[in-house]
Amino acid sequence: MDGTIGSGAMLAVAMVCIVLAMLTVCTHAIGLAIIRRRLSHRISGKVYADHVFVEAVIISATVLSLSLVHLAEVCIWAGAYVLLDAIGDPRDAIYYSLSTYTTLGPDGVSIKRAFRAVAGFESLIGPMMVAWSTAFLVEFVVRMRGGGAAGAG
Repeated sequence: MDGTIGSGAMLAVAMVCIVLAMLTVCTHAIGLAIIRRRLSHRISGKVYADHVFVEAVIISATVLSLSLVHLAEVCIWAGAYVLLDAIGDPRDAIYYSLSTYTTLGPDGVSIKRAFRAVAGFESLIGPMMVAWSTAFLVEFVVRMRGGGAAGAG
């Protein structure tokens, strides 16, 4: 795609947004399923309410695992930016994507005009994935402390 924005280009950008959103959601769902499986095995039938250190280690490992899932999602968007030639340098694309995914907003790196909508869509999807991870984490902390069974997430 060049720098011009016509109706065909807008349709192409919309399709890119849809594909990237679907890849992001699928990556997140698979990542959460893998983490859930490992956590369920680790905490099954155990209550960690009185084991603060063990609970902290498990929660820390879970947060790190969730962060790696988010990083994979950022790399999906960054890879798209490079493949589409929206951002030339892969390192800049990763920085730009991470800043956009977290809604911080990139400083010093810009995306070609024709792809601004893609970046805007990433800033819509990223917080939803973070919220999903937060709900997932809360669910498992409650389970670790002897609360309810696994539910959504």
